[in-house]
Amino acid sequence: MELRQLDHFVAVAEELHFTRAARRVHVVQSSLSGSIRALERELGADLFVRTSRRVRLTAAGAALLPAARQALAAAADGRDAVAGVRGVLRGRLSIGVLQTLGGIDLPALLTEFHRRHPGVTLRLTNSSASELARATASGELDVAFVDRPIDPRGLREIPLGSEDLVLAVAAADPLAAAGTVALDALGDRDFVEYRPDSSLRRRIDEVCARYGLTRRVCCEVDTIAHLVELVAHGLGVSLLPPLTVRGTDRMVGLRTDPPIRRELLAVVAADRTPPPAATALLALLPDA
Repeated sequence: MELRQLDHFVAVAEELHFTRAARRVHVVQSSLSGSIRALERELGADLFVRTSRRVRLTAAGAALLPAARQALAAAADGRDAVAGVRGVLRGRLSIGVLQTLGGIDLPALLTEFHRRHPGVTLRLTNSSASELARATASGELDVAFVDRPIDPRGLREIPLGSEDLVLAVAAADPLAAAGTVALDALGDRDFVEYRPDSSLRRRIDEVCARYGLTRRVCCEVDTIAHLVELVAHGLGVSLLPPLTVRGTDRMVGLRTDPPIRRELLAVVAADRTPPPAATALLALLPDA
């Protein structure tokens, strides 16, 4: 079993299309198909069900996929480690990040990292904090920037500080000039809420329940961009990281009493040493 074959297998498994997979690994389709057939003969099992309309994994293919990814990642880590000894970082760095990180200027951080290590290709993934934490612990991501609460099992945490959420209201809202708003005074307001599976939402729910605020939710959204637009248009108010209301005159961010504090952190897998590129990125963090 060769790494090249595993690379071809993973490409087909992720694309579920031989033509797209061939383009991805830069070979002609006939060579890719031959590589997959050779791997199937070696393993004594079909890895894909092929029809004229679709490609899908067999049970054997699904069983092989995690191990194939791990083998390719281990080989890449080995190449990168040797390059790191020579002082040259290369390869790929998979980074998980929330839609609203706050706390650190991630674009500036990644730009500085690229300036120092141009041989590393960056791959950003957006998802919920719980999913990013799971993907980091399993090795799908090299490092993730998340907020609490998360399941800490299998992770090493690097605290990044905290920030207080603000109550975002449209600029024309009567509350816009208030400065500070008591949470228990918002029971009659419509709220636009972020996805229920997010750690941000769970943190807000926890604090509001503690102080007796039952929010009247008029709309739930899957992206922060949609949430911000709806608040700016006056559909409702929302509790958000301060970063979301900076640089716009369409919304105002108000302090809340009591404040809702959000803890930010970076996470890496606890059972293995981070790849050199992840270590280099973390070293650029303030106070790292």
